[in-house]
Amino acid sequence: ATNSEERAASLNQFIDGKLSQLEEELAPVERPKAYLSGNSSFLKTAGPAMYQSVLLQNGGAENVAEELSDTYWAEISYEQLLAWNPDYIVMAADAKYSKEELLADEALSSCTAIQQENVIQIPNSIESWDSPVPASVLGSLWLASELHPEEYSVEKYEEAVKEFYETFYGFTPDL
Repeated sequence: ATNSEERAASLNQFIDGKLSQLEEELAPVERPKAYLSGNSSFLKTAGPAMYQSVLLQNGGAENVAEELSDTYWAEISYEQLLAWNPDYIVMAADAKYSKEELLADEALSSCTAIQQENVIQIPNSIESWDSPVPASVLGSLWLASELHPEEYSVEKYEEAVKEFYETFYGFTPDL
């Protein structure tokens, strides 16, 4: 309908190429356990049926919520999160709470991610990369650069972001 098959093919090649690169570069790494918290509530998370679980996997993490059967955002308890004991807490791009709030939450004080201050937030200065949008592959690249910087550097991530937005949106982002 829009006569944009060539552009769509180029986008798919970009995404497939970046995901193949990640798969290859992250193949030998140990995958830390990660918890992805929702936008509106820290105690909402994405189970295996959600795109956000794929984002974690592609970025080199193991989703602690993999056992959930919810097909949407699942509400969990503090007890469940502490039982999972993630190495990282990955905050949604549009989280309504802050990293500082999580780090100061006494109920989380025994969680490895909190103890090691491994709380990170998906960037959202341009758009939210934790939604199934064309740029969502950038969320996985960012996560890989955060979790595995020796295998996938911040420079590679930034180069990919610039390439994506220059090629598909026609502007160079400030990073």
